[in-house]
Parts: sequence; C-alpha cells; structure tokens
Amino acid sequence: MVALGVVLALAGPPVAEAERLAARALQAAAPPAECLAEARRALSLTAEFDPTDYVKAGRKGEVVEDEFVSARSAYRRHRGLLYEAVGASQARAGEHHAAVRYLRRAVLLEPGEARVARLARSLLAVSRAPEALRLILGHGGAGALSPASVALVVEAVDAAGFPSAQLEIDRVRLAAAVPGAVYRDGPFRLSAGGRLSSGAPLRLEDGLVVLYAADAACRSCSAELQELKRAVPAGVRVVLVPEAADRDQALRQILGLYGYDWPLLIASGAAAELGLAPGSALVVARGGWAGAMVKPPFVPALASVLSLFGRVDVRETVPRPGWNGRPVDRRPAPPPPALLPEGLAPGEDEPAPEEFDAAVAAYRAGRPAEALRGFEAIESKGDGWLLPPEGRLDRALSLAALGRREEARRILLRIGDSRFQEEVDRALEKVGSPPLSPER
Repeated sequence: MVALGVVLALAGPPVAEAERLAARALQAAAPPAECLAEARRALSLTAEFDPTDYVKAGRKGEVVEDEFVSARSAYRRHRGLLYEAVGASQARAGEHHAAVRYLRRAVLLEPGEARVARLARSLLAVSRAPEALRLILGHGGAGALSPASVALVVEAVDAAGFPSAQLEIDRVRLAAAVPGAVYRDGPFRLSAGGRLSSGAPLRLEDGLVVLYAADAACRSCSAELQELKRAVPAGVRVVLVPEAADRDQALRQILGLYGYDWPLLIASGAAAELGLAPGSALVVARGGWAGAMVKPPFVPALASVLSLFGRVDVRETVPRPGWNGRPVDRRPAPPPPALLPEGLAPGEDEPAPEEFDAAVAAYRAGRPAEALRGFEAIESKGDGWLLPPEGRLDRALSLAALGRREEARRILLRIGDSRFQEEVDRALEKVGSPPLSPER
C-alpha cells in the first residue's frame, strides 16, 4: 500500500471533448446522422479507462486503492453521459432496439429521471410497455413523481392494457413504505352481494373501507378493535366480517362492551371469498380495484396504508378505456444474459446472433484467433448488442488464450464501465497467473 504522492490531472482533454460532443448530441444540435456520429466519436474517445483523468490531487495518508475506486466511479458517471448520447441519437433516428441497449447502460452507470425517461420511451417504442412501467416506478415510484414521470406511467399503462395507472403507483409505494402490508388487485366484489347489520348494502366502490375479519371465538378481538380505533381516521368506514355469519355472538358482545358502532357484514362465506384470514384487515380503495392486507399490530401500518391510498397522482376512471380485460401480468422481464462459464461476456439480450455463437464455439474449441476476429466483428456493428466493455473483455480473453497476455492485461486494466466489472477484475487476476486456455 503506497501513498499517492503525485498530482493527477482531472478531466483531461479527451474527457472534456467527449462530454462536449455528447452534450451536442443530446441537445440535437445537428441532423440525426451527424449527432449519432458525434456521439459515437465521444464514446470512442474515452473507451479506455485512465484513472489519472478522473481523480484530484492525492493527499497524504490516502492509498492508491482508494483513489482508484474514486476514479472508476467518476469514469462510470462520465461514460453514462456518453452512452446516453448514443442511445438518444439512435432513438431520434428511429433505431430504438439499439437505443435501448445504450440507454440501459447509461442508466446502469448513473440513473437519473431524464435518463430513465429516455430509456422508457424507447422501450415503449419497441412494445415493451410493462418493462418501461417497472423502470419508471422502480426509479421514483416510492416517492413523489414528477408530472413528466406520471405522464409516462399513464402512457405505459395504456400501452400494456392495464386497468389503472394509479394502482401501479400504489403497489410500488406500498411495498416501499409498508413492507408488512400485501398489495392485492381488485376488483373486490361478493358474488351474492352483501348487506350490513345496519341494513345498508355493502358498497366497496365508495371511498376507503377497512374490512376486519374476526375469528368465531373473538380471542383477540378486543385488542385488535382498539388498534383499529386508533389507526382509522374519521370518515373511513370500518366493516367487521365474522368468520361465519351464524357465529358472530362473541364479536357482537365485544362491540357492545366497548361501544363500537361499526356494522357487521351479513353474507355467507364472505371472509373466504374476500381472502380474509381471521385477525387480518383488508383495506379496499380506488373504487374497489385496489386492496392491501394488513396483519396485527395494526398501528402504525394500517394508518400508513390509508394515508397512501389517500394520495392521488392520476385522475382517471378505473378501469381505463384501454384495459385489455385481463388480470395484470407483472412477471419481471428476463434479466440480461449472464457471463458464460469461460468468463466470456454475452451481449445485452437474447437471442445471441449466430456470429457470437460461432465465436464462442471457436474459443471453446481452442481456436482463439478465430474467436478474436468474431468478437471484433460483432462489436464493430455498433448496434449495441455487444457493447464496448464487454467486447473488450472477450477480446482480452482471446488474446490471453493466444499467449498475448500483456496485451490482454492492458485491455482489462482499461475497462471501467462493464456490467460485469467484478468479473473483469477477476479476469485481470487470472491473466497474471499461469497461461489461460479456452477450456478454463
């Protein structure tokens, strides 16, 4: 461990020029083709990570490793801007499949609302609305959403055929703010209807309602009803749901003892139909289209759920006109392809092009020169399937297998913006070990 005792340059000429070109491309200061050419040039200018371009003067007592980590973080932020410029230029030219790949890397390196919005728009352009929706809400859905983000949520919901934009916001917020609560999709209805002990019909589509399920013996009712009283503000309806319609005597006794005036639901099999376990509470909101299950203790979780459902980001009628009439499918999109067993980096999505499969096969068969040519050709296409850092990793491993270990080491040392950065570091360690073979 050696103290860093030299003054290092910050933002040298290639960095500044790359960022100038990227800014021009993002501002659409020229025709699309020219902007894309400038953005690609910007990306190539700093393709090699040089730590001395991204750290300030060293201070006594600091170690090289600390400065290196700081430099790589700064490099990744810088590269995020350049990937965004390429992706934005491709989107402007209508090349959205390629744009998604570059913009996704930009978001990985340094997320931000505007950058996320660019990626979401390109995802929408290639009919990947659910993925766009998850992206927007994953970035800012747990807090306050800007009007621009809300508009994108609405656009993505309509493109996906979901029934409500507000419900999607609610679901993400609930998971972040009240981990103990479980979001449930509506609409909540009783097949045979239902009436209350007050004589009124049960109307789950009117405002907020808290349904509390009591077990027949009402062993914990007194404590749980007291918590409901503390957690539920005035104006929010509370309806008590007996475990069985003909076994509500204990619950009625508790109500009389404590002077609660909440009505009971009179409907056979209501608890089971609503999916209510004894002792739990179900908050029904958004006209009966959204719900949240809460288990005791109800304080403070129940109050938080009610507050969350009281927020309105989207003025809409549920279901929205574009609803496809089906239950919402929220299965996550497949993750980007994982590193191959040999340490080779795949591209950004499946399926891999035939040329990549051929290059991998050549590497595995002990023909690294052929593999090297194949990886170089794929990366040079510029469609973003094999982005520069992953292409450099594959080339470095091919060079090491050819015995050109010093060349491979130099390439690996200058990779700082890969989605496999830890694996790049491990590959660098291997290159310094006994000779690599394709089989390893």
